[in-house]
Amino acid sequence: MVQNVDGLRMALRNCPPGHSSRSSSLHNLATSLRDRFKLKGVLSDLDEAIDVYRAALALHSTGHSERSLSLNNLANSLRDRFKQRGVLSDLDEAIELHRAVLALRSPGHSSRSLSLNNLAIALQD
Repeated sequence: MVQNVDGLRMALRNCPPGHSSRSSSLHNLATSLRDRFKLKGVLSDLDEAIDVYRAALALHSTGHSERSLSLNNLANSLRDRFKQRGVLSDLDEAIELHRAVLALRSPGHSSRSLSLNNLAIALQD
């Protein structure tokens, strides 16, 4: 896992701002950091994952095909951090982001039920 994160950091260095693969490199790094947090429980990995997910989201403007995925991943990571630290602003932002995902996934969208479920879980927290 550590080698994977290191390799993804190197890949990101090869995708400077404006590079066509930068958003996917950011997403992959953030996902690996979050996975490593889940495995090892190191909160700094989760904090970094959130920062990297934010950077990926910044590249996915309104209408971008990957925006809902970026919003969802950031929201889930913020919820994870809320569960660890209990900072209400993390949960509030996660709920807001899950609502934004739901707005992008209209009835009939293949991931709408997942979005509804994620929002419901965040609201229960």
